[in-house]
Amino acid sequence: MKNKLVPAIVIGAAVGGLIALIDKGTRDSVVSNTKSIKHYATNPDDLKQRFNEPSGEPSKVEMIKDEILFWKDTIEEIRRNNPELERAVMDAKDTFQAKREKKLN
Repeated sequence: MKNKLVPAIVIGAAVGGLIALIDKGTRDSVVSNTKSIKHYATNPDDLKQRFNEPSGEPSKVEMIKDEILFWKDTIEEIRRNNPELERAVMDAKDTFQAKREKKLN
């Protein structure tokens, strides 16, 4: 056999798997996951139903949307309560833009 890499990888993976199974928690997890896989393999409709049911937790998109709306409302409130702060920020922005344009020209 000229190529010894693939057999060595397979043997190493098998030995590593066996060593990992020494831990009782790992063995229990493997047994539990195997039972779940067998259940869903024989009952694919259960798997479809599980993915179609709402999890009760908000999705990442919903969380990001809520965060954006929060910050939008916060910024609008700051603008309403502090018009002079908004003017100062806009003046600073204009100043930096003017300096940038001078550098580029």
